[in-house]
Amino acid sequence: MSREYIDHLKQLFTEVHENTMKDLRSTDKEYSEILRSIIEESKNVEGIIDCLDDEDKEFFLRYKERRGRIEWIEREMLYFQGLKDCVKLLRFLEII
Repeated sequence: MSREYIDHLKQLFTEVHENTMKDLRSTDKEYSEILRSIIEESKNVEGIIDCLDDEDKEFFLRYKERRGRIEWIEREMLYFQGLKDCVKLLRFLEII
C-alpha cells in the first residue's frame, strides 16, 4: 500500500473515531458519567502534577503522552482488523 493510501485510511479512522465517541457520549449514560467525572478530576490531577519536581513532572508527562499514543495505535489496529474480519466474513457468506 502506498503511504498516501495509508495516510488517507488513518484520516478516515480519525473521523470515524470522533463520530463514534460523540455518539457514545450521547447514547451511553455510564460512559458519559465516567467521562464527566474524569474531566472534573483532571483539575486535581493537574494540581498533583504541579507539586512534583521538574524531573518527576517531565517523567510523568512523557509517560502519559506515550501511554496515550500506544492506546491510539491499538485502537487503530483493532479498527482496521475489524474491517479485514468483516470483509472475510462477507466473502465467507458469499455476500461479496
